[in-house]
Amino acid sequence: MKRIKTPQSQGRDYKQMLKDYFGKFLYGLQVEQDGGRVLVQIVYYDFKHISTVRRELAQMMPEVEFTKLKRDFTEDAELWALRQLYNGEREDSKNTPIIYVQRGDALVKSSLRNIARSELSQLEIEDDEITYPDNSLLHCFRKFSDNQLEENSWD
Repeated sequence: MKRIKTPQSQGRDYKQMLKDYFGKFLYGLQVEQDGGRVLVQIVYYDFKHISTVRRELAQMMPEVEFTKLKRDFTEDAELWALRQLYNGEREDSKNTPIIYVQRGDALVKSSLRNIARSELSQLEIEDDEITYPDNSLLHCFRKFSDNQLEENSWD
């Protein structure tokens, strides 16, 4: 039998260290002692890749056993990722996933932009249903001069 000695915690404040590391992205945290071991469970949102977090935490506190390390995402982050894909379809088609939409019995190659436009073209949109960011309001929905209106109508 071979005994492997794990370094002791030396009175470190793991809870505070982890709060400092994750900042506002920390969602769940439990630190407990069990037979001289430090066991930690963490849930975080919208932060570094989980492999990066594992590596950095192992360097910061090799004596800690992370029994749960879960990365999740907020709806804002998911929508940001979809916007990146949506915008990327115009610029870099190599990294854009291919999307197929079922139309009747057939699968048709499409894009996020075409899916959105297809959905929007079928909707009656009320004035207050879409929330626009400030920069969109400045760019699209402003008073245009007659000359600008005419130019904007050209293809």
